[in-house]
Amino acid sequence: MNEDERQIVHIFLGVCAILLVDFFGVQAAAYIMGAILVAGIMLVHLKLSRISLGPLENPLERFERPGVTPGYGAMTLAAGMLAILTLISGKESILASLCILGFGDAGSTLIGIRSKKKLPYSREKTFGGSIAFFLFSLPAAYFAGLPALVVAGLAAFGESLESHIDDNLVIAVVCVVAFRLISLIH
Repeated sequence: MNEDERQIVHIFLGVCAILLVDFFGVQAAAYIMGAILVAGIMLVHLKLSRISLGPLENPLERFERPGVTPGYGAMTLAAGMLAILTLISGKESILASLCILGFGDAGSTLIGIRSKKKLPYSREKTFGGSIAFFLFSLPAAYFAGLPALVVAGLAAFGESLESHIDDNLVIAVVCVVAFRLISLIH
């Protein structure tokens, strides 16, 4: 397993989610993401039941981290994207959130694993990873302007906190709550 390859796939999936929304609309993208999540859960169940996935076996194992439930990261990414698609109102905020989740989280890992200086409140996270999260999230401003940068900063902070909850879910929750609060102000 190569962590760089995993993060490139993470970015690619973020781009795919953005394109789904752009070409098919939010509702259709939510249906498709829901179907992907259910199919993924079924594949994980088969894998945990020690049933061969045939030609899917090798590609799925290639992108899995050792010692984790097979498909766990992909499922939390799909769940986070589904939360964004269904709990945020406004296409611009949804697209910005998908960008933050798809690009920011991958950037934090790509740079964070190469950084040395740890954050004072986290044994695992680094300054470089948090800065990269924000910088990789900058394209979100194309969709939602300045509010997207505020949300990206909040998501970078949320991702940097030590938690037993997967980053994909933490980031999605931060995006949902922050954009909903922003929509109340406007």
